Amino acid sequence: MKGANQMANETTAPITKEEILTYLYTKNYHCPVCEKDFMDFVVKKSKLRVISTDTDFMTNYKDIDPNHYEVLFCPHCGYATLSNYFDKITQIQIKKIQEKISPNYKPIEFIMPLSKEQVINRYKQCVICAGAIDAKASQKAFIALKLAWVLRKMGQNELEKRFIKDACDGFQTAFTQERLPIGNMDEATAKYVIADLFRRTGDMGNAMRWVANVVTAKGIPGQLKDRATNLKDLIREGKID
Repeated sequence: MKGANQMANETTAPITKEEILTYLYTKNYHCPVCEKDFMDFVVKKSKLRVISTDTDFMTNYKDIDPNHYEVLFCPHCGYATLSNYFDKITQIQIKKIQEKISPNYKPIEFIMPLSKEQVINRYKQCVICAGAIDAKASQKAFIALKLAWVLRKMGQNELEKRFIKDACDGFQTAFTQERLPIGNMDEATAKYVIADLFRRTGDMGNAMRWVANVVTAKGIPGQLKDRATNLKDLIREGKID
């Protein structure tokens, strides 16, 4: 059996650029905005090893963070968004990218594996594009949350808080204005996530209000109920993380 120190060393040992590349493969994409093809890198999910999961569902992996490669970025026109939204763009939104983004876009070369600066720049382009196309509140919220996770892993706590707040605001708007589920979140999961994001911003009153609805609701899966109960305790203790 491995000792605690040995397991800790396995978790924290640095990984080389060459090793990171073994977690990636190339995939061809067709941009719906400029109609040009490009190649980007995708993480091999079969190689991911989960270490833990944070209260807001951020998964911590050994060696590589797949969130670094969640953004699809067309190098020809500057259109960027999370991979699951890339093809979900309307003709009106395409026109907005062509008018607001592409004319001022200067081609960027991304070297794999991505540096921390490149990862953040790709997410920033996501945020800019989402604003330009008037994306749904839920789409903006998921972008903000993913970026907050990336910043958390990088230790940029103050900047993380900014995007946690943006995600919290976005999910609240989506909860009242969009049909459920919100992305992959049903009603109870959405309430739980909003509660935890309020906690992370230090708003314990709203955090407790949202989580209470999950703890007392009937028909909630046991695992989510347990998470909500634990979150309620953290809120009572005033723990922000």
